[in-house]
Amino acid sequence: MSTRRIAVILGVGPGLSTSIAKALSPTHSLVLLSRSLPDSLPKLNLPSSIPKENILALSSDGSTSSLQKAFEDLKKHWPDGKVDVGIYNVNEKFNLNGFLDKKEEDLRRGLESGVVGAWNLSQSLLPLFLSNSPDPTTGAKGVLLFTGATMSLKAGGKFSSLAPGMFARRALSQSLAREFGPKGVHVGHIIIDGIINTQAVKGMMGGEGENRLQPDDIAQTYLSLINQPRSAWTQELDVRPDVEQW
Repeated sequence: MSTRRIAVILGVGPGLSTSIAKALSPTHSLVLLSRSLPDSLPKLNLPSSIPKENILALSSDGSTSSLQKAFEDLKKHWPDGKVDVGIYNVNEKFNLNGFLDKKEEDLRRGLESGVVGAWNLSQSLLPLFLSNSPDPTTGAKGVLLFTGATMSLKAGGKFSSLAPGMFARRALSQSLAREFGPKGVHVGHIIIDGIINTQAVKGMMGGEGENRLQPDDIAQTYLSLINQPRSAWTQELDVRPDVEQW
C-alpha cells in the first residue's frame, strides 16, 4: 500500500488556492488552512470528484500556536501520511490609503501576512520534509512554494503597508532555497504579476476577465514546479497574461 502524500496550503479561499488544491488532488490529500475554515469550506466549491476523506480543513491564522494545533490535528488524522508539499498563499486586504493616512498597525498586519506567517509555516513544514526519503522521480524530499506579487519586486504608491512584507517573503524564499536546496527541499517563489480573475475581482471590476490571470492556469505552474526534477529546480518565476504591461 502506497504512503498517503499530503499537501498543506495556508491562505485558502475562493480563487488561486482552490485551483491549486484541485490541481494537487489527484496525487495528494489536502490540508486546507485559513482563518475562516472549516466553516467556509462549502464556499470553496471544490469539485465533488475530490473524496471528502481526502480533505482536512482546519483553522489557522499563520501564528505559531494555530499552526502547532493544526499540525497536531493533521498527525492525528493521517498518522502515517507523508507531508511533501507546502504552499503559502496568504494575502492581506488592500489598504490603498495614502502613506500619511496609514498607521503602524497597518504595517504590522502587512508584515504578519507577508512574511511572519510564511516563516511560521516554513518552521512547521521543513522538519517534516527533511525526514522524508527523496521522491523517486523528482529527487525532492519536499516542495515549499510561496505566492508573490508585483509588489514583491516593485512597490507601487499606496502599497507602503503591504510591499515591505512581500519584499521580505521573497527574501525568505531565497534564504530557505539556499539553505535547504542542498538538503533536498525545493523552495520556489511565484510572482503573480497581474490581476487574478476571481469572483471577488469580477464583483469589483466587472467583465469576464479575458485579460486577467485565470486561477486554474496559474495552478498548472505550481504543479509543474512541484514535479520538477532536482537537476533543474526553479527558485523564482513570474506569470502574467500576454497583454499585461511590465
